[in-house]
Amino acid sequence: MRKAALSLLFAFVALAVLGQNDFKEGVHYDIVSDKKSESPVVTEFFSLFCGHCFQFEPLIDTLVKALPSSVNFEKSHVDYIPRDNKPVSFGIVKAFIVMGDLGRQKELSEKFFTAIHLGKEPIDTESEIRQIFIESGVSADEFDRRYSSQEVVQRAEKMAALWVDRQISSVPTIVVNDKYKINMSALSNMEQLIALTKQLLKKP
Repeated sequence: MRKAALSLLFAFVALAVLGQNDFKEGVHYDIVSDKKSESPVVTEFFSLFCGHCFQFEPLIDTLVKALPSSVNFEKSHVDYIPRDNKPVSFGIVKAFIVMGDLGRQKELSEKFFTAIHLGKEPIDTESEIRQIFIESGVSADEFDRRYSSQEVVQRAEKMAALWVDRQISSVPTIVVNDKYKINMSALSNMEQLIALTKQLLKKP
């Protein structure tokens, strides 16, 4: 099932990879900032509640491995899913930051992805977010302390504002050097995504 979903997501077909000069602004990518980042960075905007993000997750490693070693890869969690539950949509951003602070971002992200998209576990309250951490070996006291800290709240607010600033309308979406937003639906396969990402990393 997951394999089929991946095929649908990227519509892998036997097409030649677009040449460097075939990628067009306004078609394959958009400019979302006047200034590029000081150092090379590729950012994936995503949500743990997003089914397409869950399907795309295995492909991220392929993209990251194809990037030059000098390029930093980051993930930025949006706060608009679920749309009708702000405590949880913002709470999951705080939780994602806590995962990183614990040094367990990949592991705990996988647990949330699995619970939400395979286990079909409802996560409708912040208590249910907390419970997954506890079941994963994080003490209740440590989670509560980190999750409610003003520093984490401020960092989450900054992250939650970033998708608006980068004009993200759907996830997953890749942004290169804080300036170039890739139009994922305009690409046919992973080879094109890698080629376009590398091209945009070289643009001024």
